[in-house]
Amino acid sequence: DYTYPTSQALLWLPKCYNKAGKADKSFPLIIALDGTGEQGTDINALFHTGTIAKHIADGWDAVAVNPVNGRSYKFIVFTPQCPVQWGWSSSHIKTMLANLEANYRIDISRVYITGYSAGGWGMWSCITDDESLCQQFAAIGPVSSASADHPDKITNVDKYGIACWSICGTDDSFYPNSVDYTNIINSNKPSVPAALTGLQGVGHSAWNQAYDPNWRVDNKNFFEWLLQYHK
Repeated sequence: DYTYPTSQALLWLPKCYNKAGKADKSFPLIIALDGTGEQGTDINALFHTGTIAKHIADGWDAVAVNPVNGRSYKFIVFTPQCPVQWGWSSSHIKTMLANLEANYRIDISRVYITGYSAGGWGMWSCITDDESLCQQFAAIGPVSSASADHPDKITNVDKYGIACWSICGTDDSFYPNSVDYTNIINSNKPSVPAALTGLQGVGHSAWNQAYDPNWRVDNKNFFEWLLQYHK
């Protein structure tokens, strides 16, 4: 859209990533997009309470068990910091993902993207604005998501067999959008129905629950839910 200034990111690699004998092992990738309050040039802003980066900084090893096969998976987690207000869009994420896949051992069948607030808007951009990018994701997680620019293209979720779990507070002004988008996806009777969890009485802060490894719905946390799906 226009030239962004130099930006930076947090990258988490599993502790076993560089161990001898593991050079052929690949890892699932989570791209986590931030909200407007975490944007700018102070990298420490990404350690906002409730974010995936904050949970990792506090000692979580970014690991989860796949409820389908019972195997434990360690994630690569990428959190880019948008240096200007509002956020990343599909063209930026497409460039970043290509760079990550070229330089790190990523399991391309397990690429996931999530975003909260403005980061949710960026996540939807990746689904609606570029179908070649959209097809690379196995599952998406909009959290307290800002409105999509092209909600008519949200049907790409069903078209390309992408799992979607939306998490939003019922007192959040964006909650009606979460309901609408879930219904749009499910109107096509997808093989993997989109899920919506409305957090009763919660405002614009659902990431505090969504990304907490100890928070569970139907006996699965967000990361375990992701692992059920692959391309």
